[in-house]
Amino acid sequence: MSAANLRALLVTSPSRQKNKFWTCSITSPVGSLMPPCDIASVAAVLRGNGIEPKILDMRLFKRPFDALRNEIVSFRPDAILTNIATATAIEDYPILHIAKESSVAKRVVFGFHAMALPEELFKEGATHILVGDPEYSASSAVKGESIERGLWTADNYSSQPGWIEDLDTLPYPALDLIDIKAYHSLIMGKGPFSILLANRGCPYPCSYCVIPFLLGRKLRTPSVGRVVGEIERDYNEFGIRSFFFIDSAINLNPQWTQAFCEEVLRRGLKIRWCSNMRVSPISRELLEIMKSSGCFRLFFGVEDLDLVTELNRKTTKEATISAFRLAREVGIETVAFIILFPGYDRSEKDMARRIINMVSELKADALQCNIAIPYPGSSIFPEFMQKYNMTRDWSCYDPAGNRPPFPCDIDLLKVRRSVYMGFFIRNPKYVWQTITSTDLRSLFTFAKNSAMVLWGREKG
Repeated sequence: MSAANLRALLVTSPSRQKNKFWTCSITSPVGSLMPPCDIASVAAVLRGNGIEPKILDMRLFKRPFDALRNEIVSFRPDAILTNIATATAIEDYPILHIAKESSVAKRVVFGFHAMALPEELFKEGATHILVGDPEYSASSAVKGESIERGLWTADNYSSQPGWIEDLDTLPYPALDLIDIKAYHSLIMGKGPFSILLANRGCPYPCSYCVIPFLLGRKLRTPSVGRVVGEIERDYNEFGIRSFFFIDSAINLNPQWTQAFCEEVLRRGLKIRWCSNMRVSPISRELLEIMKSSGCFRLFFGVEDLDLVTELNRKTTKEATISAFRLAREVGIETVAFIILFPGYDRSEKDMARRIINMVSELKADALQCNIAIPYPGSSIFPEFMQKYNMTRDWSCYDPAGNRPPFPCDIDLLKVRRSVYMGFFIRNPKYVWQTITSTDLRSLFTFAKNSAMVLWGREKG
């Protein structure tokens, strides 16, 4: 069969509570339903290679697996592709089972979970794993081609990852294949928004992170024109005014970030955008032009400032405090990402007090407090597996979940609850401003998920 006659069905996870795109794999405490832009990027590459793509977002259906079965019957795909993440793996595996039962010949998966545990994925029914950038080998997998890099099968999963060196060659994600207005997020406000992955790879060796494992340690940077061109396309064709950069950090190359902001201003694009950012390198001048180009919020990975050395963070407590201060002074909101690690505190009270004081010193506008999760593919996964004899029930591998995968002398769920409550009590004005400026759909799911994060505890 020629490529022109091939069809590929790209499928999201059925889990509505958990966000899963690129390297993200977490319950959304604020109730976001994010657009599957990673799948849309793969779809665009397939289309460019003569394969007809279709996206099925199972989160939008009350009976998602019935929707999948119906789509297989009506669309008759030659291949099904999906992103398998750790936190959603148990919920995602039925996709492969149904595809196999329905005689879909090629069942293609990508993501760090699949790369770290290929035997498990092949056992669950996968026929191909995209290794590295999923766009690199997606078309070859659908066509049934053998290539030297970037593609594993059950008979051969020893080849090296396939990474796209020239990111300008990637087409813009196929947003026409999704209903962009179906998605909402408390942090993005009202109106449609998109998720961007500009730079790929990360040279920093943070022990808990899977980005270097999935996307490599070499930083690969597209041209500023390529990224701003995608934003302008989204602006003009889809009415998108808000953008979320899911890069590990937007300032891995600060010169690129500066040029990006200048180009947004030069083209007169009236957008708002937010991003992850490292606390260094950073300067007032960079933050000021980011603010001028539409940056309204920055997410800083604070983790645990008392464990900077242990976590191989390659930064300092002083640099973190300075970054929050500078962002505050130029008028950019800040979010502190906190990770609670076991084994360093004597009691829940001591740990909660220490973390609350840390956040208060930073004067962050908001925070996200997660339990440390050693994902497969991270350097701490084998260490934690050996030390704690962790469960392989992947539903426990959710940073915002209520069943940590490891035993701990203190109750980290109680600590997390205390940290959130302490922050909310000290910041009622910001909480109110956020609630009054967002989508009603996000408010409903925010209330539901907040109750789960603060008070829920699954049995197990």
